[in-house]
Amino acid sequence: MVVLHVKSTFSSPSPSPSPEEEETEFLHECAATAAVAGLAAALAGTAGLQARVLSLCRRLRERCADAPAAYGELERALSEAEAYASKVQVRHNKFLSPRALREHIKNIEKAAANALEESSEALCLQHPKSDEKHDTIQLWWAGKELAMDKKLSDYIGTNDKTKIVIRLSLPNEA
Repeated sequence: MVVLHVKSTFSSPSPSPSPEEEETEFLHECAATAAVAGLAAALAGTAGLQARVLSLCRRLRERCADAPAAYGELERALSEAEAYASKVQVRHNKFLSPRALREHIKNIEKAAANALEESSEALCLQHPKSDEKHDTIQLWWAGKELAMDKKLSDYIGTNDKTKIVIRLSLPNEA
């Protein structure tokens, strides 16, 4: 399996972006013969979930900053989710799972609803559905944009023991 060290650059929806939101990193594993279009969709989904977890944690920490001791269960859920979705996982060769990221989001929403005694809709934790635009995703490797109609092996060969760094980005929309 080819190991992809993915660096994504998504624009932050918040007015004051932090560096973690603008550039995230994670590891992904796939076959060398994987189609670039399918790979782009999978990477964009994982990067979107990772950005959502980190954004959710940041917003809830800002909201609960006045009394952190009162929100023990929420603090634990936020810490676990941040640790799982952080860039540090790359250094430890840990892969991100979309399923685990979704589970962390559910845990955070449930803990926030319990701690703040409001529904997740009232807390504005729901994710906007128009956020994912997989057809405009660009994958870059070695200074080249990967064409969506090709296979990964067209660029890196058929060796399944390869590790490459891929940049995932959205084109600038005017």
